[in-house]
Amino acid sequence: MSDPNPSAATASQPRPTDIQQLVVLLGNLMPLLMRMQSQGFEQPDQTVPRDFPIPGPVLDRQASENMIGDMIAESLRSLSTYLEANAVQHAGLENSVAIVTQAAHAFAGRDYAQAFNLIWVAYRAIEAVRAADPRLPFVRQAATDRTQSSIH
Repeated sequence: MSDPNPSAATASQPRPTDIQQLVVLLGNLMPLLMRMQSQGFEQPDQTVPRDFPIPGPVLDRQASENMIGDMIAESLRSLSTYLEANAVQHAGLENSVAIVTQAAHAFAGRDYAQAFNLIWVAYRAIEAVRAADPRLPFVRQAATDRTQSSIH
C-alpha cells in the first residue's frame, strides 16, 4: 500500500538544497555582523522633537541589532537547555558547554559576531558527537520538547 501523501513524510526533513542555502545565508550574515560591530551606534539627536521620525539607517540598525540579539539569545537558550539535558550522558558534549559559555559572555558584551560564530562552533561540535551516536537528539528537538512540556 502506498503512502497517500508521499510529500508529508519528507516535509519535516530539510532538503539538502535548503540546508545549503541556509549555510550560504548564514555565511553572508557574518560580514553584516562584523560591519555592525565595527560601526558605532548612532543615537538620534536628542534635540529632535519626540514625534520626529527616526532616520532610516538608524532605525534599520536598531531593528537589525534587536533581531540578531533575539536570534542569538534564543540559540543560547536552546543550546543551554540541550546541554543541561544531554552533556552528563554524552561526554563528548562537555566541550560544547565551554563554547556556549564563551558565546554567552560575548553576547553579554554585545559582541554579536563573536557570539554568533561561537554558537556555530557549538552546533558543529554537537553534530560531530551526534555523528558518533545518532541516538543523541537534535538541538531543535530538545527545544521543541521543552516548549511542549512547559505548555502541559
